[in-house]
Amino acid sequence: MTQMTFTSIDYSASTMKAMPIDQDHMVFTQEHMGIRVVESGKGPFNNLATHVALVMYLDKGAYHYHGYETDADKDNDKIVWELWDIPSDGSSKGKGKITWATGKFAGIEGTVDFVVDSPKGFPESTSRHISQEVMKLTLKNPL
Repeated sequence: MTQMTFTSIDYSASTMKAMPIDQDHMVFTQEHMGIRVVESGKGPFNNLATHVALVMYLDKGAYHYHGYETDADKDNDKIVWELWDIPSDGSSKGKGKITWATGKFAGIEGTVDFVVDSPKGFPESTSRHISQEVMKLTLKNPL
């Protein structure tokens, strides 16, 4: 087994749909599409295509998030992450863990801590995101 810790940045753009419930409650769905760049610029986790699907619930001004991310390489080998614990205080920090992986990533285990920055300037209902991530992985098989 090999353990590794590294940082990466996920650059993505997203769209959001809002479904109002009443004046104090709303449900949002958000979909991100992007690319992961590992700090070293090398290795099997660099240049992965990323797809994030989030559901957000707004309760009297406080947001609650939960979602999934799928990372895929050029051979379509995938890592699926469950994302949660994104606080509603505007800090945009969150956590995730690997729930499934395929192909050369099969058997991988790990966690991620992330901080998301959302620069302004995209058209309404769209946004861009820069997510700085620290990944801690355990590989059962060498990649």
